[in-house]
Amino acid sequence: MKILKRFLVLSLLFLIHSVGYSQDKLEELVPLDDKVHTGQLENGLKYYIQYNPKPENKLELRLALKAGAMQENENQLGLAHFVEHMAFNGSEHFEKNELISYLQSIGVAFGSDLNAYTSFDETVYMLPIPTDEEEKLNNGFQVMRDWAGGLLLNAEDIDAERGIVVEEWRTGQGVSQRLRDAYLPVLLHESRYAERMPIGKMDIIRNAADSLVRQFYQDWYRPDLMAVVAVGDVAPDKVEKMIKEYFSDLENPTNAPEREYYNVPAHKENFVKIITDEEAPGIQVQLYYKQEARPSNSYEDYKGRILRTMFGGMITQRLDEIRQKPDAPFIFAGARYGNLVKPLDFFTISGVVGPGKLTDGLVSFLTENQRVVQHGFTQGELERVKRSLLNSAEKSYKEMDKVESRTLVGRYVSHFLNSSFADGPENRHRFYQEIIPKITLEEVNGIAKELIKEENIVLIVTAPEKDKEILPKEEALLAVLENASAIQTTPYKEDLLREELMLAKPTPGKVVDVTRNEAVNVTTVTLSNGMKVYFKPTDYKNDEIIFTASSEGGTSLYSMEDHYSANYAGTAINIMGIGDFSPSQLKKVLAGKNVQVTPNISTYSESISGATTPGDFEMALQLIHLYFTSPRMDKSLWEVFLANQKNQLESASVNPDFQFNKRVNEIISNGNPRGRGIYTADQLDSIDLNHSLKIYEERFANAADFNLLFTGNIDLESMLPLVAQYLGSLPGDPSEKEDFIDLGLTPPQDRKETIKVGVDDKSQVILYFSGETAYNLKKSQQLSYLGEILTIKLIETLREEIGGVYGVGARGSLSRVPEERFNFSISFPCGPESVDKLKAAVWEQIQKIQEEGPDEADLEKVRETKRLALEENMKRNGFWHGQLNAAINGDLPLDTVLGAEDRVLGVRADQVKEAANTYLQKPYLLEITRYPANFEE
Repeated sequence: MKILKRFLVLSLLFLIHSVGYSQDKLEELVPLDDKVHTGQLENGLKYYIQYNPKPENKLELRLALKAGAMQENENQLGLAHFVEHMAFNGSEHFEKNELISYLQSIGVAFGSDLNAYTSFDETVYMLPIPTDEEEKLNNGFQVMRDWAGGLLLNAEDIDAERGIVVEEWRTGQGVSQRLRDAYLPVLLHESRYAERMPIGKMDIIRNAADSLVRQFYQDWYRPDLMAVVAVGDVAPDKVEKMIKEYFSDLENPTNAPEREYYNVPAHKENFVKIITDEEAPGIQVQLYYKQEARPSNSYEDYKGRILRTMFGGMITQRLDEIRQKPDAPFIFAGARYGNLVKPLDFFTISGVVGPGKLTDGLVSFLTENQRVVQHGFTQGELERVKRSLLNSAEKSYKEMDKVESRTLVGRYVSHFLNSSFADGPENRHRFYQEIIPKITLEEVNGIAKELIKEENIVLIVTAPEKDKEILPKEEALLAVLENASAIQTTPYKEDLLREELMLAKPTPGKVVDVTRNEAVNVTTVTLSNGMKVYFKPTDYKNDEIIFTASSEGGTSLYSMEDHYSANYAGTAINIMGIGDFSPSQLKKVLAGKNVQVTPNISTYSESISGATTPGDFEMALQLIHLYFTSPRMDKSLWEVFLANQKNQLESASVNPDFQFNKRVNEIISNGNPRGRGIYTADQLDSIDLNHSLKIYEERFANAADFNLLFTGNIDLESMLPLVAQYLGSLPGDPSEKEDFIDLGLTPPQDRKETIKVGVDDKSQVILYFSGETAYNLKKSQQLSYLGEILTIKLIETLREEIGGVYGVGARGSLSRVPEERFNFSISFPCGPESVDKLKAAVWEQIQKIQEEGPDEADLEKVRETKRLALEENMKRNGFWHGQLNAAINGDLPLDTVLGAEDRVLGVRADQVKEAANTYLQKPYLLEITRYPANFEE
């Protein structure tokens, strides 16, 4: 009895301790990832350092500054962003253009690697630096130190950069910018944020005194507002020593302005703003419930974030179900909790509604909100979202030793700037496992009134000008909004779904042959139905398998009469589902599973592709089997999709970017309707759904015509029986193999086209060279070199020397399907008045390479960039999968990928010169120029 009493006392103490610990845990601060080392210099600069060996010989560096557009004076609007530009235009240790040139020479590409951004409250510089040589590492830190306190900001360089910033501003001009400029002052009511768009005012950019640029730099680029973040393949103690060496001498200016933090005032009244624009693409509704920004300190805060994520996810699922109903009040919609600017969070439902359905759409959003307020969610909904969140945390936990540094570095930048959580996947997984199973329906339902309030609400509606007269008035929408709490709802009901995808498993086929390519470690399995399955095991990820099943044929095998039905056959199945499951039902069944499977029918092939994990491999195979054998007919879902497509087409027709892209598509397809990817409402109406389903079934009727490649964490012994069962059981006839038919979809040559669209004062130039040529892997690499070398020269001339563009790019490649051809494109946005001048400058650079060949220094820059990229790609599943898939479907040896290094590093200057002379000739050129609609040439 004494023993029993003692046991009961101990049990009670343990229970009390457990409950108490759980409560104490919620009050504790969430720690930083224990893998990161932090510190602070005497001058106030903070630093975060983490050793991470993926990829090898690379360190991701970031310089984060707690200053942005909000720190500008009235005569400095845009100068925070301007200073960011100037960081690449001359410093104590790097002359103008020398910085970019040097970094390119060690394999750091401008734009994709080397970059920066300026926002309302922050400026961040990004520099991934190779660490295979000590000099590169030292220079990387010197670059960061110069950004922090060594910019020259010479008057000549400032003046040269003004035009580039204006071109960046011009690139962003358009309907989205006009609408944003109209609604942000409402959303950010009576706050400084409404007056501080980071791009600034162009009259200031064009005319501001040099001293104002320097003043911003001197006032705000100071160590007490800075952090250096370093994540990568360098010992932390060495990195810490270098941070102290390079940054300790930075000084805070005397009498520096105080770094103020601004609020967005709450408002008891609610606001409705309707904005129309002649180029607005459809009617968009954004309903914001504004909230004070939540802290990210304790586990209680962490739990709150989980609850809000659950809340938004469950409402989104309900909205998705409504969207698929006939005569739905909106085309699509979603809900989420997020942050707009530093002091302002929001809960929002946003979506797109059809003409005449604005009020209905708004009422639907409000009704679903009230349904949750009045009745809450169901236990089934909660369990699904729990599974999804737990699965996400578990996957991150399993992959935590395989994460690349570029993925990790952002969490510490965000922690410094916004105090956001940066605890790492191990702690996140542990906390999720502890807290999520205990979250109750009452807790989730309890935050409904916290998120869906009756004040501090903003409704933004953007719509085409042509619909202005039929839109309800702002006062009418405000009345609907203010009466939301009076909406009476019934509880949400959902259909019961079985968890099994297949009621009966298929009779297995057999493995009839197994071969192995030792060079690339690929096993080829031939099944009894003729399907070939390839397995490439890797250890690059712990919990990832990607796959592609592909076959030749596609829509090319069907006549013009069947073209539209064929072209939408794959889309139709994605809309209607498989087996007994609609897409919405399938999403519920797959909640918490790592499975994505998507069928597709393109012009010359059909495929099923996706990703999974070892734990969900069988479910992925079941889905592949069902997509082969059990496409689902659902005319109701199809009619909803078709109606929405036609609405969106009509809405998009007023948008100049849509008009331009549609016309470019028509031009490049050379008038061939089989090459056009944008259709009219009449063409959509010509689709015969029954025929589309028949075409889909035909394209996936013969498994013997498919090659299927799996890449990733593969255990062949355990997976082969499953492959035999779900793939070997598919119908297949090895004697019935199909090929595509060449439809003659070749772009025109020796032709100029002008497209006039839009009201904004901006142009776009596309120079597109194409023609027949023999396919050759080495020549394809040479053409790729030509594109990157020409990009370097065009950035130097069009951007840095002329100041006529913000960005410009050139790229080229060879292709084999449907015939062996080359294509090479050069593209850039600019001002209409600069088109001819910039085209002439492009041709000067082309002709220089044709006559003299590329500069050896530029050749070496590209070679080093490609060497580093290849070195990293060779340890990524996606790269191997793409290379092997290309070899399998192109009838190339599987070990073709092993020659990539020689092909990449072996390109010579004379070969690039020859490529320029062979391919960049005016008889091959299609020249397309965009101008504003009212432009007069």
